[in-house]
Formats: sequence, C-alpha cells, structure tokens
Amino acid sequence: MELSQRLDLGGLELEDDTPADTFSRLAGIVEEVAGVVVKQSSRFDDTAIASLDRIEMAVRIEEAFGVRIDDTVLTEHPTAGELADYLEEKQ
Repeated sequence: MELSQRLDLGGLELEDDTPADTFSRLAGIVEEVAGVVVKQSSRFDDTAIASLDRIEMAVRIEEAFGVRIDDTVLTEHPTAGELADYLEEKQ
C-alpha cells in the first residue's frame, strides 16, 4: 500500500510530472525567504519577490540542491514548476 493511500491523500496531485519532493522543497524555500506561496504554474516575475529576496532564494536553492542558480537559470525557467524540473535534472 502506498503512503498516500495510508494517509488518505489519494486525491492529491501535482500540476505536472515534477516529483513532489523537489517542488515541495523549492516552494518551502521560496515561502521561507520571500513569504510567497507558489504553485508549479507560478511565474517568478509575477510574484512580489524583491530582488534581494531573489538573490537569497538563489543561494538557498544552491545550498539545498547543489545546483548553481543565476539570473539566466531563472530567466530560462520562469515558473516554479520549470525550475523544479531543472533542479531535478541537474541533481
């Protein structure tokens, strides 16, 4: 029996195929640093994340995932889901 069945989380689904663990960790960092709750479809440019928070967020993502994050990465992966996919690929 899967954990989601034991915890009765069967209806919980993500918007795409990004593993929940990677996206959840990323979303937690964003919320902790910037106080912004993101979904996989959330565009970073559409959020109220200040530039200093973006820098701190990038540093924490690098520390948590061991993947280099710079402005180019954030530009090429504009949504939280796309960034989570990138992190998953690069780990």
